[in-house]
Amino acid sequence: MALGTARTTQPLTAQEAPGPAVLQRGASGLPAEQASAAQVLIVEDDVAIAARISRALVAAHYDVRTVSTAREAMAVVGDAPPGVVLLDLSLPDSSDLALFHRIRAAAPRARVVIMTAMDDLDVVIGATRAGAFDFITKAPDVLQRVMVTVRNATDLLAREDQVAALASSLARSSRFGRMIAQSPSMDDVKAAIDKLATSRVNVLITGQSGTGKEVVARTIHEAGPRHGQPFVAVNCAGIPDTLLESELFGYERGAFTGAGARKIGKFEAAHGGTLFLDEIGEMSLTLQVKLLRVLQDGRFERLGGNAEVRSDARVLCATNRDLQAMVRHGQFREDLYYRIAVFSLHLPPLSARKEDIAPLVDHFVRSAARDEGKAIAGVSPEVMRLFEMHTWPGNVRQLQNVLARSAVVCTTSQISLRDLPETFVRELPPSPRPEGLSAAAASAPSGATALVQAARLALNDDQFEQLRHGPVQTRLDLALTLAFPGPREVPRVDDLEEAAVRLALRRTDGSMKHAATQLGMSRATLYRRVAKMPEVRPAADEDASESS
Repeated sequence: MALGTARTTQPLTAQEAPGPAVLQRGASGLPAEQASAAQVLIVEDDVAIAARISRALVAAHYDVRTVSTAREAMAVVGDAPPGVVLLDLSLPDSSDLALFHRIRAAAPRARVVIMTAMDDLDVVIGATRAGAFDFITKAPDVLQRVMVTVRNATDLLAREDQVAALASSLARSSRFGRMIAQSPSMDDVKAAIDKLATSRVNVLITGQSGTGKEVVARTIHEAGPRHGQPFVAVNCAGIPDTLLESELFGYERGAFTGAGARKIGKFEAAHGGTLFLDEIGEMSLTLQVKLLRVLQDGRFERLGGNAEVRSDARVLCATNRDLQAMVRHGQFREDLYYRIAVFSLHLPPLSARKEDIAPLVDHFVRSAARDEGKAIAGVSPEVMRLFEMHTWPGNVRQLQNVLARSAVVCTTSQISLRDLPETFVRELPPSPRPEGLSAAAASAPSGATALVQAARLALNDDQFEQLRHGPVQTRLDLALTLAFPGPREVPRVDDLEEAAVRLALRRTDGSMKHAATQLGMSRATLYRRVAKMPEVRPAADEDASESS
């Protein structure tokens, strides 16, 4: 297939052109965790194009195999499945998507990138729905696109390997089978659980909403001697106080209107096991008195009854409120606080344990894909970057909900930026800044002066005046003519938009809010654009600096 009129195919020597199933290795190896992901299979019958792509990939230290027929491709895939396949759809012994489906069946983990000389919308849609990682038209910039796509694919595969290794390690440990965490702060939580598992003391678990307090409570229960007994959870904030008492202690027949039969309460149901009282800070002072008695001697009466009932339930409590402050303000009983907080365990917010985001994303994506009946392998690198930038006010629960919603609308094998809820993007911090942006901004005047001087030499007086003070469209036309003097040189629209974004960020010292205003786009749209610019890194929160 011809690469395009702007870049002609160069003849190759016999030593340069790879033959069937030729293996070429880079000069130096990649890190061990990326080794398998860095194996690339090129399936292309145009020898010159295959050689160009192969040379570029080998120079970037990928292990590359090149074949020119479907039969050779399937032989390589069957022998050693590659991490990435660059697949030309028009081969001597295969056409359309037939070989694509065979490769996907034989190597389901491989990321298959479709390459074609024609931008066929039907083929793009069919390949995308079938799970193609990307679609590349053999335009003049094909090498650049191939390198970016292969890098994204291998990065994703390497991340999946890391997550799979972590998941396997967690699965081997029944003690922490429910907890998906690898951050140092959560290692401290696990160490505390080790000590608490064999104890009988009551535990107070604190932390923001959505940090996984119930998961920790279940882990404590399952890791200890009560693991075969009931685990009963009660959300104190979700039940009106008038009903919470009957939920906890049960009632006798006729205790109140509608009580047609005896009902046991949660304390009885949890006998011998664990009772988890979530959001204990929402319980009324009146009910706190009754709870205190049960915790002191394990005895209580059902509503409407006189018979004493005993319960040997271990009580674990959780709250997102400051109970000590509530005690000082008379909103929570001090004696109850010391009874439930024999041991306190604090869970950090998700924003303080970024190392846990990748494994949590993998877990929730697999769960959501299973629920939706879709073959979603993960999230795109741009989405992962946004996840790492986000402050996650709703913590792990919010991450789970974002991925569940994204899986519903996702139509490809990866959750991409367009699948994310608009409300999520709006929550992003207002000022991620490119590294070194302040220094770049400081040097902008001298750089701008040099550009103006160069333009003055290239343009006549009228053109130069228009470049400096003319209408925006005229200034852009002149600037683009200067930057792309060749008769066939035309910038891509994406490149123009990225250049405008960079200029706005420089001119506003990295302020996403002010840059979005200057560009005439929403901050959410700007965040999506910046997510595709890997050199942009988040920094100090703009709002915090302005308020200080």
